[in-house]
Amino acid sequence: MNKLFSEEFRIEHNLIEEYGAVDISLVCDIPLFIDPLLIFNSSKKKYKELHEGIIKYFHFLATKAQGNLSESEIKTWFTFKEVCNNWLGYSLEGNKGSALNMEFAKILYKNIGFVLNNNNISKGKHAEKIMLLYDKSGKDKISDMTVNLIKEYLCEYTERFAKKYLTDEKCRRLTVDKVGFNYQTESFYSKEFYLPYIINKRGREEYILLTPRDMLREEEPSINKKDFLDNSDRILRSIDNDVLRAQVNNYINLAIAKYEEEMRTKNKKPKEKEINKIKIKNFEDIARENPIIYDYYIKLKEQDAEIIQQECLKEVNDQLEKLIKNAKIFCDIVKSKGYIVDENKSAKEEAIERIKFFKHVIEDCDAYKNLYYNGKRISKEDDLNRMFRFVWMNSRFKADFETNNGRGEADVVVSNGAENQCVVEFKLAKNTNGLKKVFEQANVYCKANRCLEKIITIFYFEEKEYKNVQKWINENELVELIDKEIFLIDCRDDNKPSGSKI
Repeated sequence: MNKLFSEEFRIEHNLIEEYGAVDISLVCDIPLFIDPLLIFNSSKKKYKELHEGIIKYFHFLATKAQGNLSESEIKTWFTFKEVCNNWLGYSLEGNKGSALNMEFAKILYKNIGFVLNNNNISKGKHAEKIMLLYDKSGKDKISDMTVNLIKEYLCEYTERFAKKYLTDEKCRRLTVDKVGFNYQTESFYSKEFYLPYIINKRGREEYILLTPRDMLREEEPSINKKDFLDNSDRILRSIDNDVLRAQVNNYINLAIAKYEEEMRTKNKKPKEKEINKIKIKNFEDIARENPIIYDYYIKLKEQDAEIIQQECLKEVNDQLEKLIKNAKIFCDIVKSKGYIVDENKSAKEEAIERIKFFKHVIEDCDAYKNLYYNGKRISKEDDLNRMFRFVWMNSRFKADFETNNGRGEADVVVSNGAENQCVVEFKLAKNTNGLKKVFEQANVYCKANRCLEKIITIFYFEEKEYKNVQKWINENELVELIDKEIFLIDCRDDNKPSGSKI
């Protein structure tokens, strides 16, 4: 329960921090991700070598892409398997996620020249530039790709820590596959390392990798598609080619003028929101026709190096404080209050009892305090989902988080056999659109999981949110479902005075 690396391997948490690594959770992923720009911008000699190694591999891919590769060759060289052993990512249960598959591989194969040609504008070349053309890009994808290409370093980094601080009882020489690339044989090689390990659910030894904090961030990586589009004005100002800048401005202005003319013919006033959409869409369109525009964006990111490093450091510190320290306190409260197990329940009854206990711990045992960090509330459903895991113990029922049986991921599916199941959905009260569709969503998940039972749990952090939920309940005639299928959890920090002040 909330087992951290330091707890599993019986060492001081401070030792990991002093080493520069993250004290990961071995229950579920921590939502932190490697940002390649932090490696590029680092003053550390080793990091510079790592970045050069990444670009060297991309040059190899560029050479191969000149030929007509088969599907199997593209799969061998251009796909990147998820390295789950670092316990970083989105997974709420365990450490398994998705990989960069053949769809990504084919985009990279087709556009490898785009990645390596910086038109002498940016100082360096950046592998993550490919994500500017990949619609399914995300921080986990860029992180996965980078981990694959620096895996040998991460193994060596973890091995040094293991030899210095861990016992032989907790470590073993284990073979790590695809740890590096041999350019003579044009193939990936495996290698043995002395690494910490756990026994996973399949009963197999699974090695663990530590990751340096100064490679990580919580938000999107510095170079990403959304940021590129959001910074269109700044990019345009940075273009020192007068002809190109005029061409881009003209392309965008013509599109805006066309929209404004259409509105005039309809006797309607142009909407600023629509104008901004047109501006962004056409900026992206002309950038694809003139890829040099992407290089001006990357140049700006390189110039922002110091600011980016400070932002990332704060993101990592905030995330670890929120998810590790607060969660540990929450666990201690849960343990001290003690949940009483009753084996003779249906899945729905068991889920209801766990939710009631969760509600009790938050509302009556001061655990609500751990839903805030630096005075700001934890506002992501994923964070509350992670905390709900901590009240799920000592049960014959199985609680599957992020279960996807074909129609999307249910928050939790509680089960004791195929005929005894219940879907549990979490919603933040501030997410009014989510509330409108929550029953429809839950019914879809129920159908996918072949069960009839569902429970909706709603968390509110303000009086206004509570009133909105009550309005939604009354308008939809759901009052009879309160404490049966709908549970409200009060997470406010302004209405819980101590007993002595009542």
